[in-house]
Amino acid sequence: MVKRFLTTFLLCLFCLIGSRAYAADAKALLLGMAENLASARQFSVTMKINYDAVQKSGQKIEFGETRNLIIQRPNHLRVEARQSDGDASSMIFDGKTIALCSRTENVYSLTPYSGDVDSAIRYAGGRMGIRIPLARLLVTTLPEELEQMMGPAAYVEKDVSGKLPLDHIAVRSDAVDLQAWIGADKLPRRIVLTYKNAPGEPQFRADFTNWNLSPKIGPETFVFTAPAGAEKIPTILPKIQANTLKDKKGGAQ
Repeated sequence: MVKRFLTTFLLCLFCLIGSRAYAADAKALLLGMAENLASARQFSVTMKINYDAVQKSGQKIEFGETRNLIIQRPNHLRVEARQSDGDASSMIFDGKTIALCSRTENVYSLTPYSGDVDSAIRYAGGRMGIRIPLARLLVTTLPEELEQMMGPAAYVEKDVSGKLPLDHIAVRSDAVDLQAWIGADKLPRRIVLTYKNAPGEPQFRADFTNWNLSPKIGPETFVFTAPAGAEKIPTILPKIQANTLKDKKGGAQ
């Protein structure tokens, strides 16, 4: 009887120690990814995004888009986006100007802004009302912001279903549950966000391909050229609302 009790106790103890170790590993892997992205001087990546739009009926409708992104720190950014309905747009920041272009509507705007990529992303998202999915992944304060937000973390599994093995991490927070699949190179290959406090608990999903930490960058990469016949329109700044991108102290969403 005593032997059986000791065996059960030791098994429970090992399971407890193992779960704590896996949680520590999960947080370390996620923060390692964050530090890798934040310290990169430049990178390019393709993001395939899908997200749920909850209807009044409660039905979830999925929409998507593809984003090709290139960053050269401290002050150059280019994003080319195409939504699932074919709408194409771009955003280019060259350290002095934020150029926005809708190729579908054939219009563009030029907004004077001086600063680095971090501040430009916060300004574009928080002041100009530009939608920037996973904006936190693009700023150098990612490790600090992620650590502040993280709740309980778990190492789910070593996912070997694809071409490369990936560490599958799950993290909980008050408003959003996060899942991340991270490669041995400390780069994310997939991220899933579940907004558990929103009606219907919609999800946001992003798959990352074509990571390159030494992308080919030419003199024209961050130069905006208006499409033929495009109309220049004025920049209209909306009123600042709650829960938009904040300043560096507050962090980016």
